[in-house]
Amino acid sequence: MSSKLKTHLRPDVRLTGSLIEEDDIHLILEYKTGDRWGTLESPRANRYILHSDYHNPFITSLEEFEQALPNFNPHLFIVSGLQMMDNYEYEAGIREGRIMKVRHQIQAQSRETLVHFEMASFVELELLQQLLKNVIPFSDSLGMNEQELDNLGQVLQSGKISLVADCNPRVAASLDQARTVFRMLNDDFFRHRLEDPHRRMISRIHLHTLAYQAILVAKGSSWKHTKNAAAKASLTAHRHVCATSIVNPDASYRLLDDSFATSTQEGSRRIPFAVKDPVSCWDETITINEQHEVEVEICVAPVLICKVAKQTAGAGDNISGAGLILQI
Repeated sequence: MSSKLKTHLRPDVRLTGSLIEEDDIHLILEYKTGDRWGTLESPRANRYILHSDYHNPFITSLEEFEQALPNFNPHLFIVSGLQMMDNYEYEAGIREGRIMKVRHQIQAQSRETLVHFEMASFVELELLQQLLKNVIPFSDSLGMNEQELDNLGQVLQSGKISLVADCNPRVAASLDQARTVFRMLNDDFFRHRLEDPHRRMISRIHLHTLAYQAILVAKGSSWKHTKNAAAKASLTAHRHVCATSIVNPDASYRLLDDSFATSTQEGSRRIPFAVKDPVSCWDETITINEQHEVEVEICVAPVLICKVAKQTAGAGDNISGAGLILQI
């Protein structure tokens, strides 16, 4: 980053690599439901991103970051921003080489260092398949929104990209998708773990949506304080989108129903919303395959949604970071 951008960071944030003269440019167009552009009307709130960025598609800081890692010994290693590689024109073999470099960097970490991969909007099937081969199998945790969860599930189940997803999915439907992703990724882990000792079991999935936060954690794993993490992620979503350091109930509303089902399967348990204890947690067992079952804890927290959104760009990273910090 440039010296100008560096001034926006806290002084205790340690940077690796050299400074650049000019920052890359990302232009983000945010729009609400019903906004008009000429003859077009938006059916849902969303954003459109244009960028002029050379550094991130090539992960140019990777080598200098690697040099700094041995002396740091982190509790948590986060991989994010790889969506900048999506639909970028590379010379043959360049992208694959950079992703392999990321893989080797993850594999070089101690088993005590937890690895989190933050998903994003991927529309290029080849890239997502490379991540399923070289990044996700070596991660402990995944973070994503409802569109990214649906996309990942579709690729795992059918090998096809999902271009449209429900913008306000029911809790039951989202949890079923998360269970399917958890089951399929960990089935792959149990099948191949003896072939590659660097593989890691997915022990945590954090789903952040407009209406709620849902965190699934394998019991007995290194992740702690799941209920607190879901609450903090929810409050961070409110503060970031409202661009405020306080929580103002008068400036927000709750979209989550007064009760929700834990699954779309018939006879599933319903959990009522409790004002004095709004974060709901429960234990269950997920069957991975005939040989393996995993005990998990699931926590769901409602989000206080801003009536007037000030910013949505960067919300996912802030929300995921807030949840992670309480769990390591």
